[in-house]
Amino acid sequence: MNYELALDLLLIVLLLATIIDVALLQRRLTSLRADREAVDTVVDRMNEATRRAEASLKGIRQTAEQARATLDDPMTRAQALRDELSFLVQRADAAGERVASGLSGAGTNAAAPAAPRPRPAARTGKTSAERSSNGGDRRGDEELDDVRSQAERDLMDALRNAR
Repeated sequence: MNYELALDLLLIVLLLATIIDVALLQRRLTSLRADREAVDTVVDRMNEATRRAEASLKGIRQTAEQARATLDDPMTRAQALRDELSFLVQRADAAGERVASGLSGAGTNAAAPAAPRPRPAARTGKTSAERSSNGGDRRGDEELDDVRSQAERDLMDALRNAR
């Protein structure tokens, strides 16, 4: 009987250890369930924040697309005007160099009296075609066109087209 008693005592000790372990495990599971609820709450909040961020991004994308569409046409026109003005500046530089070389060449011919420069006719803002169709003096128009350089005529045409 001693053996039976020793085995029963051993079984009681092992069962007590198991009960204690089960109680500790139960506490841990309870705290994990509570933590899981907190994690679920955090996940729900993150999902809501993500939805709001996606909606905001959609609005930002739409606004950016509208701004791009609004600015596309003026940007294209500005680039065209920039290119045209660059061309006109190059033409004006070339004309200035021709004038400067003409002046330096005229300085070597000091014995000849300087011819007075013809004065341009009053500018009315009309093209020569408009003046001639309105019965304007043809000779005066030709003198005005001779005085104006090609670059000046190009610049005036560009300014009229920009309006």
